[in-house]
Amino acid sequence: MFRWDAQVVIALAFILIGALLLAGNLGLIVFDWGIVWSLALIGFGVWLVWRAFQPQSVCTVPFGVGNSRAVLDGREIRNEDFSHGLGKFDLDLTRATIPEGTRRVRVFLGMGEATVIVPRDLAVRVHASVGMGDVRVFQNKDEGIAPSVDFESDDYATAVRKLDLEVNAGMGEVKVLRGE
Repeated sequence: MFRWDAQVVIALAFILIGALLLAGNLGLIVFDWGIVWSLALIGFGVWLVWRAFQPQSVCTVPFGVGNSRAVLDGREIRNEDFSHGLGKFDLDLTRATIPEGTRRVRVFLGMGEATVIVPRDLAVRVHASVGMGDVRVFQNKDEGIAPSVDFESDDYATAVRKLDLEVNAGMGEVKVLRGE
């Protein structure tokens, strides 16, 4: 799934500026930095407006190092993104409020161990993957280079409350477990 984030926008800006410089050097256009700055400001403004209308996460754990645990007691889950750079990251959704409808949670870990605990009675669809390491989703397991596990609970299609969960790590271990 493609996501517009700051890295993509910055990369596209560099590509655009590079293309303009190349076209100017080849004589295809008359290159003027005033045009570049105008286009950059317009593009940045459009991106800010677009971003303002995107669903925002209630809770985001920014990149970090070390052990981290997201505390979600009583918080309502809608569309959430969690990211952690290096170390152990635990996400316990058993005490969070998950309203009716389909909710999305994404967890990204650079290197280490990511553990996500979902409520026992919640219908879930899970995609878990690691660049290199181990993946365990309930009783399903895969390991090695680029292991991944896809899981959908039997009642997912008919459930009133459901969760789409994506857990990715560069290297290490990903575990998705059922809570008590």
